[in-house]
Amino acid sequence: MHYARHLAAGAHPVARALRRRGREVWPLRRRGADLGYAVPVHRRPPDLRQALARWQRSEAVFLPGMLGDGPARHGEAIAASLRMFDRLRRGGSFLDELDRRLRDDADLRYAGSTADRNDRREIERVFVDAMPGGERVASDLWAKLTWIADDASDRSLRIRFSAGLEQLEEWMQATDLTAGWVDQFAARAFPEGAAILGCEPLRRLLQALLDRPHRLSERIVYNNAPDGGAVFHHDAEPGQLGVVFSQLEGRTGWLAIGKRRLAALLAPDGSARARRQAMAALDRGDDQALWRRLNRDAAFAGLLAAHGALFVLQAGDVILLPSQGIDDVAWHSVTALGRRPSLAHSYGLFPRRDDYPVAADPWSR
Repeated sequence: MHYARHLAAGAHPVARALRRRGREVWPLRRRGADLGYAVPVHRRPPDLRQALARWQRSEAVFLPGMLGDGPARHGEAIAASLRMFDRLRRGGSFLDELDRRLRDDADLRYAGSTADRNDRREIERVFVDAMPGGERVASDLWAKLTWIADDASDRSLRIRFSAGLEQLEEWMQATDLTAGWVDQFAARAFPEGAAILGCEPLRRLLQALLDRPHRLSERIVYNNAPDGGAVFHHDAEPGQLGVVFSQLEGRTGWLAIGKRRLAALLAPDGSARARRQAMAALDRGDDQALWRRLNRDAAFAGLLAAHGALFVLQAGDVILLPSQGIDDVAWHSVTALGRRPSLAHSYGLFPRRDDYPVAADPWSR
């Protein structure tokens, strides 16, 4: 099943001809790398059987139109967030932006702000404590504003919500109570997330795929700018079951494929030994030739597209990225499409225990 076809880099006449016929054609460019063009082919969502089969194979599950009219219903909040990112890109204060959004929130109290001068991507981190009724129930909750890439040419921004010392990965040991308040921090700061958290069809599908109580945590708000995006990576973190990425405004192009299939395409002779070597090279992350092939080679992008790994997301679309282990995970890269920065939310999927504050979270209810 092919959701988008690939045109070679330099195929300008073909791209122009398709556009004259009313087809969408999107250049795939990220930080100067010309990866060709993406042409959406169809937007039929998978049925439950197909979605479950892809999930179990650790392949991306593309859900066009899953959010329905959610982005339109929350258009005012989406527009406000886009304007906020524009101000931040021009040097605005993240603390001031959050203060305006949470000024009347009785439960979240400002606890400090910092900037890590050793991290070239980090811009500002804001801390809050959860104090419903004046009692501190969770502390060191934070929102971190960063550039997506360590490259001044990429003006893409993201905001991650978490808790505890990031260097020690304390978020992995956080109680569900703390995680729940981090989720509330994100939901109250960015109310357009209700388009996702209130989406009943998405809730039913995830319950069928996971078949267990779960929470949507470690939330990230993305503002991918033209010529920007994320290089190939995976999200196989301990305890994380996958990722839900929801496009709320604009478009992004995705190359997403299960690690085992990716390794098979990278194996020069297709042998089991070559596939094992490719898997090991992906794990090491120190092979510059492999990095260039994954992220700057238009021919390899075309090969991935030919194997059904190219997707174009527009407002209202969702893509699920399974993460069932270091070898059973969807690898993916993202390219900003269009001439304006877009808006998307990315939520990690985690098992939910009894101490998660269900009453405060619309998804869990």
